[in-house]
Amino acid sequence: MLSPVYLVLGGILLLVTLGRVVVRGGAKGTDWALETAFIRLDFPPEYRAVAQQLAAGLAEVVGIKIKQLTPDHNLAQIAEWADDRIYAKDLITLFVVAFDVRCDANTTFRALVEKVAEKKALDGNKGTA
Repeated sequence: MLSPVYLVLGGILLLVTLGRVVVRGGAKGTDWALETAFIRLDFPPEYRAVAQQLAAGLAEVVGIKIKQLTPDHNLAQIAEWADDRIYAKDLITLFVVAFDVRCDANTTFRALVEKVAEKKALDGNKGTA
């Protein structure tokens, strides 16, 4: 005959095992940095991190449609991808506030990446000087 201790331990093990199968963690958000990693291939090494960072930020606004992003898309085209209607001027304001770079609706993603990378390099050099 099995002792009650073994029955209790077996029951606990069964509950823990079934509990993990039945009760799963909630769905996690989309990892936009991973989803936008493809854009790095279109840029030289010194711009890759900035390109991916900007693409991930844009993905928060436009969603999975960011997968169609190429360096030649302009801000007006990117703004059209958003499900909630936004305008290119909203993206322009975002980049002025976040990175202090000037752009317009016809600014391509490539030009934006170059401007932000140059701005970050200047800001980095000011801190070390």
